Amino acid sequence: MTLFSGRRLAAIRLRFVQLFVLGSSTALLEIKPAHAVPGTEFQAGFMRQSPNHASDAGALALGALTNSSDLGPGRYAVDIQINFRYFGRREIDFELSPEGDRLLPCLSSELLEEFGVRLESLADPALMQNACVDLKTLIPSATTEFHGSDLRLDVSIPQIAMRRDMIGQVDPELWDYGINAAFVNYQTSAQQGRSSYAGNSNSQDLYLNSGVNLGPWRLRTNQSLRQDEQGQRSWSRAYAYAQRDLPRMNANLTLGETTTPGDAFKSLPLKGVIIRSDQSMLPDVLQNYAPIIRGVALSRAKVEVLQNGYPIYSTYVSAGPYEIDDLSTAGGSGELEIVVTEADGQIRRFTQPYATLGNLLRDGTWRYSASVGRYNSAHNLEDPLLWQGTLAMGIGWGSTLYGGLMASEFYQAGNAGVAKDFGALGALSFDVTHSSAEVNTSDSLSTQGMSYAMKYGKSFQSRTNLRFAGYRYSTEGYRDFDEAVRQRSRDTAFHGSRRSRLEASVYQNIGTRSALGLTLSQEDYWRSDYERRQFQFNFNTYHRGVSYNLFASQSLTDRDNVSDRQLGLSVSMPLDFGNSSTATFDLLKSGDTFSQRASLSGNVDDSRLSYQASMARDNQQQQSASLAAVYQTPHGNLGAGLTQGRDYRSVSLNASGAILLHADGLELGPYLGETAGLIEVPDIAGIGVANAAGVRTNERGYALVPYLRPYRTNQIALETDQMGPEVEIDNGATQVVPRRGAVVKASFTARKISRLVITGRTANGLPLPFGAQISNAQGETIGVVGQAGQVMLATSAEPQQLEVRWGEEGEQRCQMNIDPQTMDQAQGYRLQAVTCL
Repeated sequence: MTLFSGRRLAAIRLRFVQLFVLGSSTALLEIKPAHAVPGTEFQAGFMRQSPNHASDAGALALGALTNSSDLGPGRYAVDIQINFRYFGRREIDFELSPEGDRLLPCLSSELLEEFGVRLESLADPALMQNACVDLKTLIPSATTEFHGSDLRLDVSIPQIAMRRDMIGQVDPELWDYGINAAFVNYQTSAQQGRSSYAGNSNSQDLYLNSGVNLGPWRLRTNQSLRQDEQGQRSWSRAYAYAQRDLPRMNANLTLGETTTPGDAFKSLPLKGVIIRSDQSMLPDVLQNYAPIIRGVALSRAKVEVLQNGYPIYSTYVSAGPYEIDDLSTAGGSGELEIVVTEADGQIRRFTQPYATLGNLLRDGTWRYSASVGRYNSAHNLEDPLLWQGTLAMGIGWGSTLYGGLMASEFYQAGNAGVAKDFGALGALSFDVTHSSAEVNTSDSLSTQGMSYAMKYGKSFQSRTNLRFAGYRYSTEGYRDFDEAVRQRSRDTAFHGSRRSRLEASVYQNIGTRSALGLTLSQEDYWRSDYERRQFQFNFNTYHRGVSYNLFASQSLTDRDNVSDRQLGLSVSMPLDFGNSSTATFDLLKSGDTFSQRASLSGNVDDSRLSYQASMARDNQQQQSASLAAVYQTPHGNLGAGLTQGRDYRSVSLNASGAILLHADGLELGPYLGETAGLIEVPDIAGIGVANAAGVRTNERGYALVPYLRPYRTNQIALETDQMGPEVEIDNGATQVVPRRGAVVKASFTARKISRLVITGRTANGLPLPFGAQISNAQGETIGVVGQAGQVMLATSAEPQQLEVRWGEEGEQRCQMNIDPQTMDQAQGYRLQAVTCL
């Protein structure tokens, strides 16, 4: 079957509008088929015309509406969406439904399997033997909807019937490199101070994160320019590299100044080449660990999995042993309830606890990296050539093996470890690293040793979440690579080899409004009393609209054993005036100093302007006051602050934003993330973007979307409800699938139009016949006359001649001359009474 052209599709869209207009005028219209069926007729008796019109004027108008046929049964190439995610384009056969009111797609079992439906687990597999599967019978809650005007098929299938390893997966053929573009994120600040002790001081900072996208390649660099209080300027670069995807390897290739992965060894700055797997390219369910459920069914049974009482999975299994390996769980650990319902109604229940760590992988999943290059320290140290390889793989039964090798001209190291989910006992990993290094010092020429590491994670039923706990012990001869380089270079920052390191993070919920958190770390060194110790404690609660936050912290300890310990209490309460105004009272003890602070904060102008004013006093009778404000614009953020004390004053200014250069010009925005989007609504300004707060198109119709998820379908939707009646957009939503680091362009067809409400009369003063069609100079039907000869049109602003037709005879048509610019306006519409000659 020949597919319809763009003009033909536009006519189809209009016909649906026409039928809607007529149907909204009365309940007596006898229409059943939504698509053209031979012999379709409309009852015209309800259309009461003026006595001076011909008696068949209504029937002629309705007959004109049915002259153009709609989409009928046949084969069409359609865009398919599965649960609001774009699947792809396929040719589908469509058949008329038994009721004759819509077209139904012919979906084969092979196509359903491509959709990601778990066919082997459905209640009645015999239904899949048909050439066209009855989806509604096969999956009772599934639905299909065909949009003939857009040639789009929407399929809705309950997630519980979908393969978890398919959820979130997008065909790599749809991954978009985006457009060629150059961009920079900037942050700049300047501070000027005056103190009775130190005199005047000035400092400036400029940070630039910039990049260039050229086809599949993306170039990235981070630069900073700093001028300290003594006027010394320094320019530094954190990284500069080129990167591209390797889709068949689920990996990225990086060339230049970057850092090695920290999977098996400590992450190191490197100037060279890195190939590293990218877990984001995998389906959602394969990116994180989940337990495998095993059991034995006595008959064809239904297996349900519940987490915290909520069903998350359901399937049918045959008699005998079964294995469920495509679960998608929420949270790092917990307990699953499994319900098995046999064919005879017998029900069996059991539970399966599970826990996970960052280095646990799902069965069959790999994570790897290969690096080679020169050590690229920020300090003036030796830059030896090194290479490193790491590998981790999920081997089943809740276990993962991992390890790696590293070598240089003076250093070799090997690592091997295993991680295991012990269910109710938590998740545990253990690894061993051996190193040997030629340090060439007066004490020794070479050294070697072992390092042992253990990590543990667990969530308890008491709502205690031990997010991470780890301990590493190293023998005196063990060296990390950077430790060996520092020792060889006689670097003063080398404090000796690390002996042990302890770190932990605990989070506890207390009731529904309180929580407690604690993180700590401590490490010591061989042949030295030097220690590094830090912790942070936080307890917050909420009662009767007032929030309380108790906190304590200690930063790193230096060689003089002097620490920066702080203990504080903060109380915040909302105020009844202003917009989101909050009063906060702080008590802080830092070392021997005790201070009090009262502050007022809030925002105005639709949250674009935020402010904070405060006053403070300490136990040494020092008083100070400060005022700060930040204004967010569509093109960037501006901030300023002033602090005044008895013996000092400080003034600061700061600005941040993003600049994007592309083929059509230069755009400004508040920020650009790693993966971003460029929206184009040609020459339409002020259009907002859903899920991108504060983003609006500029005067040329461009806007920057700062964040997109790579390798996933991202919905970009315009806030069309905020548009005026003079703007018309064909489709206010689209979907994009960017690669990592891409700038993807989303263009929307839009135009500025004049919306007219015309009251038309014939040459003898009668209202135009109800249902008459109005066409423009190109012969396109743009409106249908409603009651009392009125019609609403959307058209261009220039003068034009329109044709009104309610039959095929010459006396059943006339012309109207209109000039929208001369019409009166009311609430965005132009109004005029016109005589049709």
